[in-house]
Amino acid sequence: MIKKMIVPIVFISIFCSTPYLLADQSEKAKFCSRYGDNDIRVTAQKNTHTELREEKEAYQPVMVPATKASAQGSDTYITAGIGGLSGDTTYQIGGNYVSPSGSGQYHFPISELKFPLDVWMISIEGSKEFAKKWKMSAGAKKSFTNDAGKMEDSDWMTSSNPGRLDVYSESDTYLDAFIMDINFGYRFYKKLNWSFIAGVGYIYQKFDYECKLDRQWSPSGLSGWDATGTGSVDLTYEVTYRIPYIEIGTIYTFDNTFSVEASLGYSLFVDVEDLDVHILRSKFSEGDCEGDAILFSLKGRYNFPRNWFLLLQVDYMYIDTDGRQKQYTNGVWSATIDQEITSEQAFGGLSVGYVF
Repeated sequence: MIKKMIVPIVFISIFCSTPYLLADQSEKAKFCSRYGDNDIRVTAQKNTHTELREEKEAYQPVMVPATKASAQGSDTYITAGIGGLSGDTTYQIGGNYVSPSGSGQYHFPISELKFPLDVWMISIEGSKEFAKKWKMSAGAKKSFTNDAGKMEDSDWMTSSNPGRLDVYSESDTYLDAFIMDINFGYRFYKKLNWSFIAGVGYIYQKFDYECKLDRQWSPSGLSGWDATGTGSVDLTYEVTYRIPYIEIGTIYTFDNTFSVEASLGYSLFVDVEDLDVHILRSKFSEGDCEGDAILFSLKGRYNFPRNWFLLLQVDYMYIDTDGRQKQYTNGVWSATIDQEITSEQAFGGLSVGYVF
């Protein structure tokens, strides 16, 4: 079968090439001009198209995935940092009292204990933006130093001269502090580089103290009140703050690289519980107070390439509450008296964050 196909093919080839082989030079030239040059032109056109395609592919821009921008308050991020807490938590007692022997009224205050809050803390925070306008964040701070400074205990004992300080003492104070903050925010306005946010949140704080008396004396000259510490723990104190709050804030972004965020918050329903244990006197006192708080926060954020950023923040809070304190001696109730618990707190920290 193959041989039968080869014979016609050879015959056709010879037939087609015979005019060219038998022609003279001038006819061959005409033949080449008509057919050969056309083949050359076709080959040249093919080469030209190939070269253009290769050149186009060679100079085609390479598409590189853009690095995700780290915009303030967007996407999911986590931060970890270090900062310093300063201020105090203070309680005062006086005013109306009730005891097993009756009731009455003292001047206010008759006693004040001021506990320092000067410790270094580590912090961690996570945030998630969803539905384009909503944002949820949660963070915690924990002290990693415990030497908080001096606790100051003051007593005004002379009812005829309530402004005269009669007994004063200072104690070395050691603090274990924990703070947690959960916040939900809604961006209700955005234009150009400005954003405005409203939100609600909840702050939980617990401060545990151990105090060792350094020295006690009477500034007014009363006898029998001079004492020095023995190095043992003379007093422990626990105070817990629960602070639901509302806030409004604004964010301004500079070229998507640097941003500033400021917020102002207010709490109308602060709840505070404390426990004061005077070990040497076998006396402990429990307080329960309610009140309000003002909160302020300022943050500056600088975005690095590849989703990293640096965050510098300053927070301030003032708490003012009042209520009642119950006192027990040797486990037996001895009095109930008016109490006020206040706290002024400032925190400054530096954190490193990453946007996912």
